[in-house]
Amino acid sequence: MKILGRIIPFNSRYKPGGVCNINLEDLDQNNPREVTIHQVYTNYETKLNIPEDLYRACSAYWKPKRQVSTNYMVVEAPNGRIYTDNESSVAVVSCYNRVIENVSLSLASGKVTAPTFNNIFEQRFFTVPERYEGTVFSLLTGGAGLNNIGHWFIDVLPRLHLLKKSGLYDKVDWFLVPSLRYDFQMETLELLGIPASKLIAGDKHPHISADCIIASTAPRGNHTLIPSWLCEYIREEFLPVAEEESELITPEAPHLYVSRSDSSIRNVLNEDELLKALETYGFKTVVSSQLSIKEKIKLFSKAKVVMGATGAGLISMFFCKPGTKMLEIFNEGFVIEPFYDIATKIGLDYEYIICKSNRKVKNATQGQREHLNVEVDKVLAILKKVTNEKDQETKRAEVA
Repeated sequence: MKILGRIIPFNSRYKPGGVCNINLEDLDQNNPREVTIHQVYTNYETKLNIPEDLYRACSAYWKPKRQVSTNYMVVEAPNGRIYTDNESSVAVVSCYNRVIENVSLSLASGKVTAPTFNNIFEQRFFTVPERYEGTVFSLLTGGAGLNNIGHWFIDVLPRLHLLKKSGLYDKVDWFLVPSLRYDFQMETLELLGIPASKLIAGDKHPHISADCIIASTAPRGNHTLIPSWLCEYIREEFLPVAEEESELITPEAPHLYVSRSDSSIRNVLNEDELLKALETYGFKTVVSSQLSIKEKIKLFSKAKVVMGATGAGLISMFFCKPGTKMLEIFNEGFVIEPFYDIATKIGLDYEYIICKSNRKVKNATQGQREHLNVEVDKVLAILKKVTNEKDQETKRAEVA
């Protein structure tokens, strides 16, 4: 269908005729019949606070900026529509058949493109949009939100914070989400108080229209850095669960090892050797996909040490208390910033190990698939240091 959509013309009247640019200098200059702009955070500065040696180690094909500025807004589009290819493009289209900048998104090689290069302009085959009465809020974010819990927490759910800040939350009748195929999607939305009856799955309904479409700036804007407001929002919404009484049977453990044994990419090839070495420190092995959201919150909020290879399973670090030791393991061909960016912003005691690669990695597509051979002695050296520091703290407390 995607290939045909670029070859065979069908319902071509749904192809947008241009871009709706937003005037932030004078909001009154924006046509209210097309868009109404609600500014949330203007020129919001997000910084990457990491050591220079780690920044140098970041993969060249995915080098993050050290600081970015984003204008966060929520836009109302009366009689608008939304089209997504569920892969790399989300187009919020106004009643004048124009793609609305800032709240639409299109990616090429993982990078955000200008609105004029939105993939919808290459589309020629369109289904008729499904019509919804009332107001629809979009949480669509391209392809990653479909199945990746990391992107779900970083790129999907925080849009709800922007919606609330805009004052429009109570106006929404429907919430358009990337997918509802996975338990974590329904679990998190339920914890946030959004009933299933108000949800629309974007992967099943890729082209919709409504009396009013509401959409927000992407939580990370046009870049990859994690804003502080995002971290605060996730923790404020989910950490109260940690204090609730529950009948969860997953036992708490002070030391957690997050295994990627449920994945076919970025596996720790010598995991058996690593786990045997970790036995001395009483590590509990967890596989993220096998835990409910409430179990993740309970486990990670009580943990003192968390370690694992970089990947979506580490997103539960959001639930860790400040001061928790976090040890992230990278393949030298795939060193990316989301998790250590979060760690510095929520006050975790972060360290990392970079494993040697068997071959040169040229791009993210290759890098994210590279397995790891962990140098176990480096891990043990860090854990020994942590143990010694805790022993010293205990002795100081006893003296005091």
